[in-house]
Amino acid sequence: MRTHTGTLAARSAMGILTSLTLVACQETDATADGIGANTDAAKNNVIFFDDFLGTSIDTAKWTVFDRLSDQDNHELNCVVPENISVKDGLLEGVSKYEDHRCGDSLEWPKTMHYTSWHIQQATKPFLYGTIEVRAKVPGGVGTWPVIWMLGFEWQASQPYTASTPEHQGPNAGWCEIDIAEFWRGGRREVNTTVHYNKPGGLHIQKLSFDASTQFAVYRLEWTQGALVWSVDAEDGNGFQKLYSRRGSRRVPNVPMYLIINAAIGGMGGGDPDPHTFPQTFQVDYVRVTQ
Repeated sequence: MRTHTGTLAARSAMGILTSLTLVACQETDATADGIGANTDAAKNNVIFFDDFLGTSIDTAKWTVFDRLSDQDNHELNCVVPENISVKDGLLEGVSKYEDHRCGDSLEWPKTMHYTSWHIQQATKPFLYGTIEVRAKVPGGVGTWPVIWMLGFEWQASQPYTASTPEHQGPNAGWCEIDIAEFWRGGRREVNTTVHYNKPGGLHIQKLSFDASTQFAVYRLEWTQGALVWSVDAEDGNGFQKLYSRRGSRRVPNVPMYLIINAAIGGMGGGDPDPHTFPQTFQVDYVRVTQ
């Protein structure tokens, strides 16, 4: 999500994680290939799964952020755990127009006029796999919903929301993959990008539906030297390929972990309209197989 398009996140000394963005310009893809989606993903070994059947988020699976949003991305919200609930088999993250005071390990506390939410996989980062997330993203003006991944270096080392001299993004363990990122109010298109060895730019793909009005399954197949993005609109046509990247210089070969959040404002959200809030991001399940 971050610098996007790509945001990079990591754990502070207090155990609070943060996100950061890699600035990249829009580009076209001259190397997309014809790799097809793996329709047998459900038969593989499940290494991470949550179908949100309880009454609260499982903190053994997810780290819940409580902090200022990414200031390197110029985001306008606090991230608060109270905006997350689990009920009726769904994770619901709400973005609100309300004043809240927050800071982080770099920024002194200040009053922001919006609140939202941000969770990150709490289990061990993994190398390669098929990631599927069934979700309905928020609408509104100024929301920036993202399903994405970061390299393991961010999880352990990066305490700030802004770029710092020691990070090496997007190289090696500082890389990023955006599985489904929704820019500037667009809900009939999705950004599918990898930031590895160099910023990946924007790769906006058309959708056959409005992602804020229905559930869909967003899938990334990550194998050695290849990435394939696809979506199941649940219209009876199964998974439809969106985009792909191939090559050892373009595909991360380091462990990564999953993140889901909705920022407000910033590079990918634009200027928010308070009259369009609150907005809710719903997640039905998350599954990672190998």
